[in-house]
Amino acid sequence: MTFSLSVITLFIGALGLVLAGFSLWQIRSLNRLRQTFFAGTKALDLESVIQGLKQELKDSQQHQRILEQALTELKKNLTFSVQKVGLVRFNPFKDGGGNFSFALALLDWHNTGVVITSMYGREQNRIYTKKIDQGKSEGQLTAEEQEAMLTANKKSSIK
Repeated sequence: MTFSLSVITLFIGALGLVLAGFSLWQIRSLNRLRQTFFAGTKALDLESVIQGLKQELKDSQQHQRILEQALTELKKNLTFSVQKVGLVRFNPFKDGGGNFSFALALLDWHNTGVVITSMYGREQNRIYTKKIDQGKSEGQLTAEEQEAMLTANKKSSIK
């Protein structure tokens, strides 16, 4: 089987037409993509958009550093807030009544704070406070006050 020159020419011509059609289709697709990408702006504005985004990124990084410093300071100061609370209810008098008296320990992370004791009786109510500095009291602690401090340290929210 031999192919004549006219058949080969016809085949190459048809192939050329197919490739030309495919190229035109690719060019139209590329033009549509370009129009969508640059819709509403000019090509020269793209550089200013990139510069603006670069400046926003720089500002965001600086803002993040400021926030990280503030967070570090806040964490440091948080250790001095009341974090440990212990409450013990008791009846100090044998002559009756319920457990209306209490010892309340309010301590920070450093075990510094105050113990408040309320002694409730039928005739009177007395309230006492004792300062706690790094786990040590300025005066003698009762058994209930010591128990309130132990309870507060067991319930510590920060480890």
